[in-house]
Amino acid sequence: MMLKIENLNVAYGAIQALRGISLEVGRGEVVTLIGGNGAGKSTLIRTIAGLVHPQSGEVIFEGQSIAGMRPHRAVALGIGHSPEGRLVFGDQSVRDNLALGAFSRDNPAEIDADIENGFRLFPRLRERQEQMAGTLSGGEQQMLAIARALMCRPKLLLLDEPSLGLAPLIVREVFEVIRSLKNQGMTILLVEQMANLALGVADRAYVLETGHITLQGTGVDLLKDPRVRAAYLGA
Repeated sequence: MMLKIENLNVAYGAIQALRGISLEVGRGEVVTLIGGNGAGKSTLIRTIAGLVHPQSGEVIFEGQSIAGMRPHRAVALGIGHSPEGRLVFGDQSVRDNLALGAFSRDNPAEIDADIENGFRLFPRLRERQEQMAGTLSGGEQQMLAIARALMCRPKLLLLDEPSLGLAPLIVREVFEVIRSLKNQGMTILLVEQMANLALGVADRAYVLETGHITLQGTGVDLLKDPRVRAAYLGA
């Protein structure tokens, strides 16, 4: 098991964001977290990435406890994070953003090769490579955020709301890349409000509501579950 979370509790002051969360992500799996606004999905991703410290519980990555680990150390272990809201470096070029994603590495030739891989995944970024990231469209910034997260050659890729605020055509393009990464064997933990797309690409999925897991199963099974359909698929 690549990632194992056991009885994780996280609070922001008096607000309990996560309550006894336990889940697993196996090597080569795409696991999706779905749920409404405020369910705790992004808090969980941020805790895994080291941006939020838990009150209690375990985050175990490849057998090592990483709960409370600093973000740069999590990246060095092989955890790539494409955050909610993209958070690209707006005053840096597209190419420089990608290079910054490889800060934990020291082989220039390999870094250049991975920048080229990012351009192959998202050809639009090649066209914009000298453009300041802050001037890109929202969709292009999302492509850049994912490509930047891949620059650490992650063993585990965390994708937090990759469709947020994007036009339908761009959403489809982003999910085609997610499927391509899945087919290459990438391990992905995906947080997404567009449940139909998220469950369609997932091997397994969890439903979060008010900080705790209420349902889990394969992506196919949850797509068919009447409770999921009623709450998240408008059916």
